[in-house]
Amino acid sequence: MTDASRLTAGAAGAVLAADVAVGLASRAPGGLTVVAAALGASVVATALLYSIPRPALAKLGFLVALVAAWLVPQRPDLGSAAILAALFGAGTGLIADRISGERRLPAATGALAMVALLVVLRLADARPAILVVGLLALLTGTISVSAAHRGSGRRPGVSAGVGIPLTLVTALLTAYFGASTPAAGWFGGGAIRGPVASGEVALTFDDGPDLVTTPAVMRILDADHIAGTFFIVGKALDAGPQEVAIVRALIAHGHLIGNHSYHHDQWRWLDPRYPELERTQLAFARDIGVCPAWYRPPHGQRTPFIARVVHDHGMRMAMWDDSAGDWATRDAHLVARRVLRRVRSGSIIDLHDGLDGNPLADRSVVSAALPEILAGLRARHLRPVRLDVLLGGKSSIPCPTV
Repeated sequence: MTDASRLTAGAAGAVLAADVAVGLASRAPGGLTVVAAALGASVVATALLYSIPRPALAKLGFLVALVAAWLVPQRPDLGSAAILAALFGAGTGLIADRISGERRLPAATGALAMVALLVVLRLADARPAILVVGLLALLTGTISVSAAHRGSGRRPGVSAGVGIPLTLVTALLTAYFGASTPAAGWFGGGAIRGPVASGEVALTFDDGPDLVTTPAVMRILDADHIAGTFFIVGKALDAGPQEVAIVRALIAHGHLIGNHSYHHDQWRWLDPRYPELERTQLAFARDIGVCPAWYRPPHGQRTPFIARVVHDHGMRMAMWDDSAGDWATRDAHLVARRVLRRVRSGSIIDLHDGLDGNPLADRSVVSAALPEILAGLRARHLRPVRLDVLLGGKSSIPCPTV
């Protein structure tokens, strides 16, 4: 192994981080985004490279880079991609070795050759090849650095000042992204989509009932003889008789209802006991007399503990693979375009007829976007069905004792 292979690993890391961050996740990036991701990863890599006396943590660096490369395609937002690109750069900085005077030229030549190869692969849109080549380059650098230390008779050792914080950061980011990423079924479970060959999709609506938008959505679906799935917030159901009447009407019109927690807040999902599920089921038992078999976590945040609570109640967890971010815009056409751009056979579409369980929220953007969404689904020969039809399973379960 040569110094060139070590520096090549560092150079490859920047290009690979950029591609993983903005290519594999299909975010349609511009050139400036690619440059920014590569630059950010390179800055972090260089800072670590020159702040550690010797590459004592090369193996940890490879694991950190590998975890970052694995996580990025699962995240839908560029902010997370930037964080993970920086983490990738940190791993690269632990792998790459500083090059002494007379060896810098051949090392730089090897690095440039690797960068050129990765750029060519990127231009050819050979993303799997980029991932394989880039990770192989990092692995080569790791082996090279480890072999150099063994040959010198020095033990690489562990730099606690860098290794422990980086390990903790990597572990915490992995747990957070696993908990908050709908597609990350490896952490908290949940159905993400239905059968690809079904020709069906599920239209699901969260955070209701809303006094205005939920009835409007129901009328639009009923007019097209389409059954939707509505995930109900417990506190909204308990808000008053009008809200109860809306949920009863949904059931009477053939729509499916689901459990969407009681408070719909930002922190109760961290409680390993997760009493939110039971409290909402009790609200259904008290107000409706029918209890849902399906649960959707607020904001998609769940843990293995929540998955256990859901399972113990005989319920199933439902996530999604198509979300328009309708809570952050008032442009109905934009919402429809986002849904239709991402939809495919088997998709679970996530819309919001309510907002955090507030029955008085203005969610007219969803009712305005819905006709355009339905027209687009018809044009794609996709048939909307209830979630229990798409995925199979029960629509309701016995209610707990009130």
